[in-house]
Amino acid sequence: MNDKILQAIEVARKDFKELKKSGENNFFKSKAGEPHRFSTLDDIANSCKEALDQQQVSISYICEYNEGLNFLRTILTHIPSGQYLSSTSVIGNQNSRPQEVGSGITYFRRYHIQAMLNLEADFEDDGNQASGNNTNEVYSNPKRNNASNYNSR
Repeated sequence: MNDKILQAIEVARKDFKELKKSGENNFFKSKAGEPHRFSTLDDIANSCKEALDQQQVSISYICEYNEGLNFLRTILTHIPSGQYLSSTSVIGNQNSRPQEVGSGITYFRRYHIQAMLNLEADFEDDGNQASGNNTNEVYSNPKRNNASNYNSR
């Protein structure tokens, strides 16, 4: 049963601050040539951590390796009840370079928490380095891009 964790998240959501977009992805540009802006992990933490703390909800991340695959698991835990929600994604295999795994960790930390907290989703493919393709698309007509070129402020 997940009623307590779900209720705590809903109460916390009422106190989330504005979700800023301080990251820039220079591989996706507007028609005017401006880089695509997205919410960084810091932006997400600044928006919701205080409200989650008030409701005693913690966020944790675990990297695991099993049967040749690297996984990232994101866990939201309601501390008083012990109830939790989790999301797990493959972030590489036994042949993945550390930089590829690291890129996958960053990408899924951000996207897991955005999905689990029902935050505004960004069109973004900064996990593109992990998948190995290298294109430069305009996001007004988005396609999957697979080369990382973004900055956080």
